[in-house]
Amino acid sequence: MEDRYLSLLRYEKELISSKKLFLEENMEEYLKLIEYEMSISDHLKWQQKHRYFLLITNFLDKKIDTNEYIYQLFEVQREFENLLEKMKLDFQKMKEFEPNPLSKGFCKLTGDLSSDCRFFEPDPTLRDEFEISEAQLINGVRKVFLQLQEYP
Repeated sequence: MEDRYLSLLRYEKELISSKKLFLEENMEEYLKLIEYEMSISDHLKWQQKHRYFLLITNFLDKKIDTNEYIYQLFEVQREFENLLEKMKLDFQKMKEFEPNPLSKGFCKLTGDLSSDCRFFEPDPTLRDEFEISEAQLINGVRKVFLQLQEYP
């Protein structure tokens, strides 16, 4: 990973310990930090793509129900977030880390899966205009599944 990322990460830690927000201190540098972190996130999630494929396949093949699909998806997400936080604390590991460019954009797709789950409301009498039905959730999963298959 670029030295610049590591210096931005250190700077962020300094700001946090000073109870300051990076975003307020330097917007341009903050956006650069976010860009680096997205490439790391893309790579880490891309490395776990087999888990997403298995989960989606089990859901679409009705081997697991909607509630179990949502639970397992958020479990994978929690594991990813823990891994990312651990990596950010290990500067040596981060220095050696190089994200694969083929992974670019992978987080967007997994984020779409999570967003759909957050807006899912099974009861049509409780559903508002922003929430989605089970059929819409399944269609969203199918759409993302096709896009995920484009990743090597």
